[in-house]
Amino acid sequence: MGGGGKEAPGKGGPPTPAKGQGKGLSYKEKQALEQQQLEEALSAPEGFSGKQPLDEQEARVLEQGATDEEPGPYAGNNFLPTRGYFVCKRCAQCLYLAQSKFVHCGTWSSFDQGCVDAVGVNLESDGRVETVCSKCQGHLGHIFEQSDGKRTKQRHCINDSAIQYLMFDPPSGVVEAGELEMPKPATSEADA
Repeated sequence: MGGGGKEAPGKGGPPTPAKGQGKGLSYKEKQALEQQQLEEALSAPEGFSGKQPLDEQEARVLEQGATDEEPGPYAGNNFLPTRGYFVCKRCAQCLYLAQSKFVHCGTWSSFDQGCVDAVGVNLESDGRVETVCSKCQGHLGHIFEQSDGKRTKQRHCINDSAIQYLMFDPPSGVVEAGELEMPKPATSEADA
């Protein structure tokens, strides 16, 4: 008899679940299982040490400062991991812990803070603040100050082509940095 259960009393009917099988997964259990499966599907293997060679889009973003043309697999609310961390796709430096990711828009991944000494900032000529991997100097995206951040008043808009998710515990000693000090435009002596 299928399902390991007994046939329901009466005229055949569907089998009753075997002891311990219950009614199946609840909605919350299904959601948790789907989240776990998504984390496993998007994660690089444990010990990921960076990707070489980069594909054309990854190289355009990390090496030339380009922007993703299409939302990636982590963007917006496509992916809000419950565990793990994000690394630089080129050199595998730990950049962001999973809990720092939040939904701001559907185009880029948003984080409220990076890991200590992992994310560098540069003031661009147009006034925007670029975020870079402090290890390999790869372009990650831009950082904006805002009042509606998740835990800080900063939003790191990061290109998915520049990062890789890992579902494992972050390296020992990695902690979040809090808000980064934003560079200020240089002032001329005449302005002083």
